[in-house]
Amino acid sequence: MITDVHHVGIAVRDLDAALALYSEALSLPVVKRGDAPARGARVAVLAAGGSYLEIIQPTKDDSHFARFIEDRGEGLHHIALWSDDVDAQVATLRDVGAALEDHEPRDGFTGRLSYLRPEAFDGAIVEVVQPEQGLLPSPAHARTGVRMDGRGTPAAGWLGEGITRIDHVVLRVPSATAAITRMDEWFGVPTKRTFERGGHTFAFLRPGDVVIEVIGPTEGGEPGTGRIAGLAFEVKGIDEIAAHLKAKGYPIGEPHPALQGGRIVSVHHSGANGVPLAFIDFTGSPGPPPQTP
Repeated sequence: MITDVHHVGIAVRDLDAALALYSEALSLPVVKRGDAPARGARVAVLAAGGSYLEIIQPTKDDSHFARFIEDRGEGLHHIALWSDDVDAQVATLRDVGAALEDHEPRDGFTGRLSYLRPEAFDGAIVEVVQPEQGLLPSPAHARTGVRMDGRGTPAAGWLGEGITRIDHVVLRVPSATAAITRMDEWFGVPTKRTFERGGHTFAFLRPGDVVIEVIGPTEGGEPGTGRIAGLAFEVKGIDEIAAHLKAKGYPIGEPHPALQGGRIVSVHHSGANGVPLAFIDFTGSPGPPPQTP
């Protein structure tokens, strides 16, 4: 059973530069850091509420992550679905004929995991993982965010209520219908709602706390062009966070009303290691719909 999005993977050229944003500026705690020699990478895992970011820097020119950056540039690499039994999940994927990179689960940096091949989701990379004990949610991991001091400026180094969780991850695919069908049939993750706008289909899936937003053209999508295309955090204090990042020189806009309620603000991908990054604050609005049991 898939219970949530466990983490979102980000491939970067310089791990320390990425941590300057995600750990230092945004105060997301680093809960694991080290080398993954078999994958030719240095890795840091940061907590964001009950889910995580996995930031990966290739250390070998021939590693998968180096080739990914060469082909697509820095940015969102994969979405990892949280399985409570990865062996059974991968057996199901084999039975339905899903394209697998790892035909048997293997020990990885975040737990026992298996990657699907990019063609499984038309270019977007999806992983299933049964996380190791140290990468399960804990109260300590949930302490994230930026607090303002008595003068109204950010109190650096304090882990409090600022970023509270990953709100949603965006998958752009050639066919939203094909992607959501596979999510349902392969993982048991149903679609909560869909709508069409401007020649595109928008679908929203919620395996747990994190929403997966799937976007694709209503017709004529180009095969193989799928990708993980956006990451949004839920926050408390969006004006303070926007001011905090602007003062540090990050290319961030101005908070404005969000379609899903509340207010949203975005950091241009050029200032976030290639990640289209957004923050959404539901304070004063009903917020996202509650999770259906």
